[in-house]
Amino acid sequence: MSAEGDANVYLLRGVGALALIDCATDAGRPQIETNLRDVGVQPAELSELLLTHSHWDHAQAAHGWQAAYGLRTHLNAVGSEFLGRGDHRLVGAPLHGPEYPFRPFTVDHPVDDGETFRVAGVPMTAHFLPGHTPDSTLYTFMLDGTLVGVCGDVAFGRNELGTHSLGLLSNLWQSDLDLYVSSLRTLAQTPIELLLPGHGAPVAGRDAVRAATEATLAIAERLAGDVDVRRGTGI
Repeated sequence: MSAEGDANVYLLRGVGALALIDCATDAGRPQIETNLRDVGVQPAELSELLLTHSHWDHAQAAHGWQAAYGLRTHLNAVGSEFLGRGDHRLVGAPLHGPEYPFRPFTVDHPVDDGETFRVAGVPMTAHFLPGHTPDSTLYTFMLDGTLVGVCGDVAFGRNELGTHSLGLLSNLWQSDLDLYVSSLRTLAQTPIELLLPGHGAPVAGRDAVRAATEATLAIAERLAGDVDVRRGTGI
């Protein structure tokens, strides 16, 4: 746990190196540093930051982590292009008003769709899965013989009510239900054995991952097929 509203932040212990996957908000950074120390990691030992997408609850603190520890940062090339031209819609910063403290961060590696690269020495493959945002990305990698997928806000396990949900949809960050449906169909066909979502608990086991993805897909398909929803939201 870090700050209220933060996304999940994962620590990747790689091949002689350490990386964060997402970094949440400025408010949560002190607690995340404490959490790292509690598992025997000094924040200064981190070398890289992998972002699943640009949203504030996943990436607001990126500037601070970079400034403090020089983390080499990877982000979907679409999100990188938005940030590069000073467009913060995919961050969602305008939602919070003009005084929201978002400090742009450096994207050292704009990630291409289908690209395989290393994070903390671990080979990662990027799969662009737009819909929640244009820069939503699934990263897959092998860990101890298990195919792991880090998916940000593309799909989740059951929430505290025992139901499933989509990533938050908004015209501000260019959500697209048709793309979301297509992305979830792709995710459902990917043989992930451990899904690490941006919120909530990990989903373990191929059958459980498929079931969670298909339940999320059903929601997206229902919304995409509702004329009133499409007319009312423009998504």
